[in-house]
Amino acid sequence: MEVFDLACQDWKRSLVGTVHNAGFFIAIPLTGLISDKYGRRPALIFASVANGVFGVIRALSVNYNMFVVFEFLEPAFGAGVYTACFVLALELVGPKGRVFVSLLFNTMFILGGVTVTLLSWWLLNWRYLLFIIYTPAVFVFIYIWGLPESFRWLFSKGRYEEGLNVLSRSEKMNNVNVPKDHYEQVEKQATKQRDERKCDNAERNQSTFNQMLTSPMIWKRLFICSFLWISSTLVYYGLSINAIELSGNRYVNYIVILVIEAPANVCKLIFLDRFGRKRVIATAYFLTGLILINYGFVPVGNWSILLYLGGKFFITLAYNSLYVFAAEVFPTNYRTSLLAMCSTIGRIGSTVAPQTPLLTRYYEYLPTMIFGGMAALSGFLVLTLPETNNLKLPDSLKEAQDQDRRKEIEDTVERTVERTTTTDNKTRL
Repeated sequence: MEVFDLACQDWKRSLVGTVHNAGFFIAIPLTGLISDKYGRRPALIFASVANGVFGVIRALSVNYNMFVVFEFLEPAFGAGVYTACFVLALELVGPKGRVFVSLLFNTMFILGGVTVTLLSWWLLNWRYLLFIIYTPAVFVFIYIWGLPESFRWLFSKGRYEEGLNVLSRSEKMNNVNVPKDHYEQVEKQATKQRDERKCDNAERNQSTFNQMLTSPMIWKRLFICSFLWISSTLVYYGLSINAIELSGNRYVNYIVILVIEAPANVCKLIFLDRFGRKRVIATAYFLTGLILINYGFVPVGNWSILLYLGGKFFITLAYNSLYVFAAEVFPTNYRTSLLAMCSTIGRIGSTVAPQTPLLTRYYEYLPTMIFGGMAALSGFLVLTLPETNNLKLPDSLKEAQDQDRRKEIEDTVERTVERTTTTDNKTRL
């Protein structure tokens, strides 16, 4: 940023990252609105083209103020591209393909980060870098002629013929012959679900929304999940940003910090179903806290870098698992709205994260100690939520409340077993 004469103004450089993340407060609700009202494909194309246009203009910035303005506009209108693309991909595959899609997206995210880091290392010029990574996004508008819309979204809007055409195209591309009566069954089921929604919507929107607003359980879960999101984004992005301060080559360090996410994503897929959501996420938060709080007491060198990588590994495991867990503790009627609220509030963490390197002026390891404290507190909060593994998603407020009752019953049974065991042992003695 020498061209803007920021060499001795660290706060201005860190402000760029804060302004960028602030754009997400607009992007999340905006993308959701476009996606639900106009379709997944228009939302994806709009966000991608906005990314490209504002990114290229940012590369042409003539002063710092212009750069910061477009640093905000680019994510404000384009940051929803990941969400729109992810939802579209999930809705185009069956249940068995969703895990693979999730892993594929995470892998592409890592590869993209590594590619940008290598380009930055090679070019050493931010203008050239922005031109290279944003120009292709401008041409995503051609997807309007080749990318299929989500057939699930089309069915939900009553556009059955278009939805069936999408399925027919998929059938031809995959060389699969689907019986004609299968399409008829799909259309009948979609029609039935739409009619049921029409009948129930008025009553459900009034009574259920009022119940939700007066439910202490919903407010408790909303508060806890929002805090977990703030903590996760702060630690996750904070560790990535502060990685350049590690000993050694800053580009290599950042690449390693990105690559460590790959095994964390694989562990998420293996551990969540085997050991349960709550146990895995709480353990990941506790280990993140333990590692980062003790990071400052280890001499600079290989061991300190290993601890830093360990912190990034476990916070990635916790953060990515949180998406699954949070979706399972909210009722279906307002699941999307409540998750969007958690995610939006959680952006406070990613907005603050770029400022954390400034804390090293007061104490070198203050950022990692704060990260560790937030992670440890998050671990305790997770324990107050119900376990959702192998449970049906709650469709109503009552079913969500039943999750807490199930937790109380399990705790009572566990205490009874412990008392019985203790009594038996005393009797034997």
